[in-house]
Amino acid sequence: MGNSWPARAQAVAPLDSLQATYPFLRTAANHIENAQLGLQHFYRRLAQLPLLPAVLPGGRVSVVHIGDSHLQADEFSGRTRRELQRTYGNAGRGLAFPFRVAKTGGSPTFRTVATGGQWRARRVLAAPDSTLPIGLSGLSLITNDTGAAFTLRIPAQHQPNYGFTKLTLLRQPGPAAFDWQVRTAQGRLLGTLRGSAPGLAAPLLLDSVRSYVELNTVRGSARQTTGLLYGLLLENGHSGLLYHAIGVNGAAVRHYNRAPLFFAQLPVLQPDLFIVSLGTNDAYDAGFDPIVFGQQLDTLVSRLRHRCPHADVLLTAPADSYRARRYRNPDLARLRTVLRAYCTEHDLAYWDFAVVQGGYGSMRAWQQAGLAQPDLVHFTTKGYELQGLLLYLALQDGYASPSSR
Repeated sequence: MGNSWPARAQAVAPLDSLQATYPFLRTAANHIENAQLGLQHFYRRLAQLPLLPAVLPGGRVSVVHIGDSHLQADEFSGRTRRELQRTYGNAGRGLAFPFRVAKTGGSPTFRTVATGGQWRARRVLAAPDSTLPIGLSGLSLITNDTGAAFTLRIPAQHQPNYGFTKLTLLRQPGPAAFDWQVRTAQGRLLGTLRGSAPGLAAPLLLDSVRSYVELNTVRGSARQTTGLLYGLLLENGHSGLLYHAIGVNGAAVRHYNRAPLFFAQLPVLQPDLFIVSLGTNDAYDAGFDPIVFGQQLDTLVSRLRHRCPHADVLLTAPADSYRARRYRNPDLARLRTVLRAYCTEHDLAYWDFAVVQGGYGSMRAWQQAGLAQPDLVHFTTKGYELQGLLLYLALQDGYASPSSR
């Protein structure tokens, strides 16, 4: 493609402005290391898409971003999603999980409310449980009540971007699985998704763009006793990019590794790129062991590549953070060394956000600038938005290089 200079110019201008606004940033370091080799497939797929959103159905590029509490609220990933979709086309909201039904926080781009039945949730941090396995959202939700229901609503400010014409229920199929009915706000039946239908994904094409549906379990026979839900996919029928965020509060690499169904279900998202943003919880407590972490990291990445061999993998360094609100955490630098060495050895892409952030101890400057929370671990909405923009600009910088495609 011949647009490498404009793309690079667009990336540089915001960085200059950000550097002037936040002098503690190191924007000169905001690039993807090994992008030309590690992101070849992803950049080739982007080059196949139109630069502006297309109205007619067409190709998709799929990004799957895996992380911890920095992702569960979807403020960091949400900004990267918006910027990428603005540039390459919006194919829909992507993966959504009923966080509120599971009694935890989630993305502001959709809202879920339980309206009937009893629900039980489990997250990837919990010990493995065969009765409620953890699937591709990092959380799972189950009910044994026929008529159990929840609503899914896209708030008004997000409806222009994330109204959907296709809803795919990701559930455990089988003879014991409930059917699911999908209804409008007025109670009109849009369709029924059979629990006995094979496969993880149960898709429903809708008659128009929707921003609200209610889903409820239905028992057609005495054998149907369970509704086990792993998530939903929301698409709009357009060509462009899907950006799926998978974040669980408190998650570390080892937690995902002990959930085999998590890896087994990832191919349904057809990823072109995995972004892995873990490490804050791996190194938060004293006693961090780089050798053990390296082994855990290899298990995670090897399973991702085994299940989705065509997808690229980008590892991102966790942000600088403090322990107990007072003590800088030196183990994060040791963890970053492991990440960078692993990427070099395995030809993976790497983004060192901690350096861009300002380096060791810089979280204090972010907090003083209103970008980080008092716990000096988490960011404010404004801080997460900045981090998401920086990731987008780094990806754009890599894409602008002719040797990346």
